[in-house]
Amino acid sequence: MLSQWQCIQQNIGTWHGTFAQFSPDGDLVKETPSVLTLEETQPGQRMQLTLERTPDGGTTDITRRSFSAPGPAPYVYFFESGAFSQGTAQWSKFGQFGAEMSLKVGDRRVRFVIMYEGTAEGTSKIKYITLIREAQTGGTRFEEPHFHIEQVLGNWQGRLQMLYASMDPTTAGQSLWTFNEDLSLTCKEENEDEWTLALATCLKGDRSTSPSQTKPISLKKNKDSAPDYQLTPLPNGTYCLMPQIIDQKAAFRVEVGWVRSNKANPETSALIRTRIIRYYDHQGIWRKSALIEDSPAV
Repeated sequence: MLSQWQCIQQNIGTWHGTFAQFSPDGDLVKETPSVLTLEETQPGQRMQLTLERTPDGGTTDITRRSFSAPGPAPYVYFFESGAFSQGTAQWSKFGQFGAEMSLKVGDRRVRFVIMYEGTAEGTSKIKYITLIREAQTGGTRFEEPHFHIEQVLGNWQGRLQMLYASMDPTTAGQSLWTFNEDLSLTCKEENEDEWTLALATCLKGDRSTSPSQTKPISLKKNKDSAPDYQLTPLPNGTYCLMPQIIDQKAAFRVEVGWVRSNKANPETSALIRTRIIRYYDHQGIWRKSALIEDSPAV
């Protein structure tokens, strides 16, 4: 197994991309070009991150950050591919809640920043989603179409890696995903209870809307106390699956995914997906994160 420092090293380089912010309904609010550079200034000991963002017609905002081994901060955990997950350690009705998750494939990566805001009822609701698509200098372009729900219909099988907040050793296992034509979703990850959602409504349209539509849909959990979830399609084959409202009644999870052409094994499947799930218990405490790579079952 790679150390956390070796996992972070998978992200060394200069990344050109954009920060695209979306409303809770999935509408693009603004998009800002960016350049992020991660360099190892002292081999095995220290790194520096420099982020430049230049809005149209504006001046460049530069952020610099240095960190030393074993990593940048508590609660930021990297997988061997360079993917990572970080966020609020515990949900609280008195504070802001959010998470960042990054999926890295070759010389490209997609990062998701999901932010919630507090309500007068003591709950949290989705505030915005930021999608950051980045490619290394001279890297592969993003040419995937906008995510369509029909892309992930059917049965999917894959492998997962699980990282724990307790820093217990990483474990591996199997994952199953079944998304039916009626938009009922059943998931099963290794050592996790089966997880089921059913279509509640299409947020921009009615229940008769085709499952190939690209607007968010609301999915209802199979337990009365659990929150409703929102599946939000995003550009270039990406999506978020997250609670619409968070309160202290039940455990919840936040998922991001990236669907792409399976160019490495075109005979096996036309599509492949990478996703991260952050798991929170009924007290709102983050317990673990899973990195999953799956594809349609043959």
